[in-house]
Amino acid sequence: MSRHFKAGGKLLQADKSYSQLKEKQKTKISDWMYEAYRKQVREGLSDEEALQLVFDRIDQAEIWIPDYEIEHRYKSKKKRFESRLAGENVPQHIYEMESILGRALQKMDDLEKKIEEYRDFQAQIRRLEAYYTGPQWKEDLAMEEAGKFPEKLRRGVLSQDGIWNMLERNSEMLEMLGISPEDGEDAAAGKKEE
Repeated sequence: MSRHFKAGGKLLQADKSYSQLKEKQKTKISDWMYEAYRKQVREGLSDEEALQLVFDRIDQAEIWIPDYEIEHRYKSKKKRFESRLAGENVPQHIYEMESILGRALQKMDDLEKKIEEYRDFQAQIRRLEAYYTGPQWKEDLAMEEAGKFPEKLRRGVLSQDGIWNMLERNSEMLEMLGISPEDGEDAAAGKKEE
């Protein structure tokens, strides 16, 4: 028994399935289904009435596919069409504001983490300050001035202003963040106890 028949001067496959259609045909049919779904929702059409709109478009385009294939496809896509239609009805500014909210929360989370790390690091800054104000720094500076360190050595800690400027900036930042200098020492002590 032949699986083909002639209609309108064209040879058509009698048992063609949706998956056998060309991609362009599938895309067109999917678009027509969505248009029919929108009309169904807005005008209160039944599935049969909506499907008839799709069948008419398919006939006009001279695409041969059994009706039951389209009916099955339409019913299986209705949930996706519902979500798509709901998305079209959402004002654009809702998406924009949601994006801003999400980014703001992420930046706050990141900042809180960085502030906590900065607070914990205050114990290290206190060590550097103790080095700078103690006798070891003066001894190291004298060795530097005598040329006893290699040329490629980084010397930020041996400059007159490097540590001082950092300590001043640190004080300003702590004040801006509402952190007392002791907070870092307390955090470091707490970690040692754990």
